[in-house]
Amino acid sequence: MMESASLPSTPPLIACENLVAGYTRDIDILRDVSVRAWSGSISCVVGPNGTGKSTLLKALFGFLKPSAGRVLLRDVDITGNPPFRMLGLGLAYLPQRPSLFPHLSVESNLKLGLWHARPKKTVLTEKLEHVYERFPVVREKRAQPAGQLSGGQQRQVEIARSLMADPSVYLIDEPTAGVDPQTSETIYDIVRDLARELGKAVLLVDQDIRAALAITDYVYVVKNGTVFSEGARADFGADTDALVARWLYASGE
Repeated sequence: MMESASLPSTPPLIACENLVAGYTRDIDILRDVSVRAWSGSISCVVGPNGTGKSTLLKALFGFLKPSAGRVLLRDVDITGNPPFRMLGLGLAYLPQRPSLFPHLSVESNLKLGLWHARPKKTVLTEKLEHVYERFPVVREKRAQPAGQLSGGQQRQVEIARSLMADPSVYLIDEPTAGVDPQTSETIYDIVRDLARELGKAVLLVDQDIRAALAITDYVYVVKNGTVFSEGARADFGADTDALVARWLYASGE
């Protein structure tokens, strides 16, 4: 049973309502899921493996077509749009697994962030300079094949590439998976700045609860494809023990 929780007073930038989705007709991974993310803030979805967190992001971005429910962007129904159209609508999706072209240079990978827009050369140059200013390590490595970079550096390139299109919504799946702890801190700082400095709406899926909650504003705990509990980060107290306990309870441990 979902616990009652007060929502932020401003309308969400992106939301899904009563979403039902899965990979086959007979098995629903998501069942009646509703989540929201607001401009300038981070909403985090936590829960055990296999409970539908990554499936949720794929359904929001159009990789999976929901069998029921709606996906809303600025209160406009965008349900079922394919990924390339979601990108054009201002959504960015960062999957858990690496998504760079390893044999292309870092700069070539960045340029692919605007493939759908076919910008003029001057615009492309301006966009590159913008991301280089924000990501010094990306500028430093711009001529190298992306596959030669460390996992953390590749993650920064992926985020930089997404910024080329200046999306308003970020759907981020396990941003520090396979990354060392020190680099993880850098990645979380970048995710935080997407919301705080750039005003993006971020919906974050993560297993590293304590690190994710340090930057999160609103939390969804999922169990077996449903929202088990939700609330503002402040509702869970000064530390994460209460939320960790809810997660463990949700997983049956």
